[in-house]
Amino acid sequence: MQYLQEEKYYVDIYDLHTIEQCLEWYWDIKNKFEEHRKDKDFKDYNQDKFNTEVHKITSYSVNIISIQRYRRKAETIKEWMDRDRKMQDKFDNAIPPDEIFCKECFSRTKITSKDLLVLHDEDSQVMFMFECVKCKKRQTLYEDGTEWVYEPPKCPECNTYLDSDSKHTKDTLVTIYSCSKCSYEKKDVHDFKKSDEKRKKEAVREKELLAKYRKDFCLDDVEGPKAVQSLDTMMKLADEFKEKEKNDKDPDYQKARQLKSLKVGQLKELIEKTIENEGYKDLAFSKPDMGQYVVIDFSVNDMKEDRKEYYSQNTLKKLIKAVLEDTNWRLMSEGIQYRLGILTGRLKAFEREEDLVKLVSV
Repeated sequence: MQYLQEEKYYVDIYDLHTIEQCLEWYWDIKNKFEEHRKDKDFKDYNQDKFNTEVHKITSYSVNIISIQRYRRKAETIKEWMDRDRKMQDKFDNAIPPDEIFCKECFSRTKITSKDLLVLHDEDSQVMFMFECVKCKKRQTLYEDGTEWVYEPPKCPECNTYLDSDSKHTKDTLVTIYSCSKCSYEKKDVHDFKKSDEKRKKEAVREKELLAKYRKDFCLDDVEGPKAVQSLDTMMKLADEFKEKEKNDKDPDYQKARQLKSLKVGQLKELIEKTIENEGYKDLAFSKPDMGQYVVIDFSVNDMKEDRKEYYSQNTLKKLIKAVLEDTNWRLMSEGIQYRLGILTGRLKAFEREEDLVKLVSV
């Protein structure tokens, strides 16, 4: 039994599915538009204009399907081939049980067939059919030596095992199932000639589809990657546009966009103007820490000799927090430290829109 095929076999199957899916979408969309041809939305369209617009929409939809099918093509074909390679290895390397003798006359037997059952099961086994060289009696065993025992179907009326009688001709196999307890009877007819003709017609149809449409719907390895990249760019831009539209209506985003984005020099000037009237002088910034966020250490002198430590810290904290409220800067969580009239702290800048939104939504 041949399970693993040449790569072209899998490519043809994949491309055929792509073609069928594209054609299905094309005709489904086109037919739906035809159903609404007389609607008021199209009353000003002559037939040429209507056909042109329908073609644009169907072509766009089919093109998306074609690109997405190409995106998954190599991976899917690899999965199929890996699956069939595993089955082929299982079948080829299966070792039949030895010393199998006929259960009727105890003569030697020979293997007449070999099949892999439950094809995609991890625990699947190869099954061997043995035939007696003398009396021709048969028995079937799995590769581990376990005997396969046929269990006849049961009667749907009374659950009794059905008797069967088969008649085989050149082109047909007729099997009659009958129940020994009730009047139930079923006739199965397998017309091999009809089935073979159907398979041949299907093979011709598939060959014609591949020849006619493969170039239109199945991207090659030159144009495929370009098309995937172009589609991804378009989808990203579309997502960004939708996100922007959504954010434009969000009150928090509107507030975040109104925050003043201050340079370090502007920040220093703003704080100085605010705190000098309250007795804080000599504001100094250290060298900024330019990590994910810009963080600056600052120090300032409290010039009011009678102001106690707690009140000095609390006053400066309130002043800085208030003046930074409508900017992109914030006093960091550790607050203000005080020692011998010198107050220190750290300021943090927020630049990304999502961070600014968090500031205003707290």
